[in-house]
Amino acid sequence: MRLLALLLLLAAPAAFAEPYAGPGVETCRAYAQADLKRYGESGTVSFVADESLEIDKYTRKAGRQFVSSVLTGHGRIADPKGKALEQAFVCLLADDKHAVFFWWLPR
Repeated sequence: MRLLALLLLLAAPAAFAEPYAGPGVETCRAYAQADLKRYGESGTVSFVADESLEIDKYTRKAGRQFVSSVLTGHGRIADPKGKALEQAFVCLLADDKHAVFFWWLPR
């Protein structure tokens, strides 16, 4: 009985986890949109606000670049015809207003 209570106590925070909704989300979305245009692609980038959207504090250097946080989640690129490609992503943030790296991953 004690084991069951302990397991429920440990699992409770994960069950009520909410997706990250801070300013880093829009910073990374804008960076991804600009990156798409930089390589001559058209489309609109959006992120899925579900439990996969989370931010982890990093506060170290990646090479010579300081990185304060890593934002991960799922997003989609909708082309002008309305067809959407869904993928996972990783975004490195120097701070809430400056993304330094964005990469799409197969989902």
